[in-house]
Amino acid sequence: MDQSESNKTQSDQPKGVTKHIEVPKRGFTMEFFVGIFGMVGLAAAGYQAIGLGGFSFNDSDKYEIQAEFDNVSGLKPGAPVEIAGVPIGEISRITLKDPEALVTLKLRSDIKIFDDDVASVRTQGIIGDRYVKISRGASEVAIKPGETLFETESVVDIEDIIGKIVHSLGGGDDDEEKEDSSEKTK
Repeated sequence: MDQSESNKTQSDQPKGVTKHIEVPKRGFTMEFFVGIFGMVGLAAAGYQAIGLGGFSFNDSDKYEIQAEFDNVSGLKPGAPVEIAGVPIGEISRITLKDPEALVTLKLRSDIKIFDDDVASVRTQGIIGDRYVKISRGASEVAIKPGETLFETESVVDIEDIIGKIVHSLGGGDDDEEKEDSSEKTK
């Protein structure tokens, strides 16, 4: 084939059009199955992460109650609420209802809180985050959504405890010292 014939065959095709080469169909390839397996694995891992994390896409399976505390120092919205060490909800907000702190607890709808249950602010570990622990009472009268739990125990303040210890050891008894010094001056 000479130069003129090869130019002629190239010029017979319009510019920008390429020949379509047909590949015989072989069914599903190994790459297809690996891709499907990978996507199913990622979906399963995501489902497990959401389920184990207690995450919910809707709050229709939860209800809120309030609890009044004298002191909630260190407690933050999002902190867990537990019964017997099992998470049953979280703190949704903390407001001031003078002179007390009003804590709103968002709880799972399958968990009932009774009117003599006690809510206490606790610390996870020695210097850990604060959470609310619910201790069961003997009553069978459930608190309805939106109602308030009045049986509460506030945060134990370490500074107050140290102050009481110092005072009981005689380091902070100013009144007795004043009396002793006034008697000596007479």
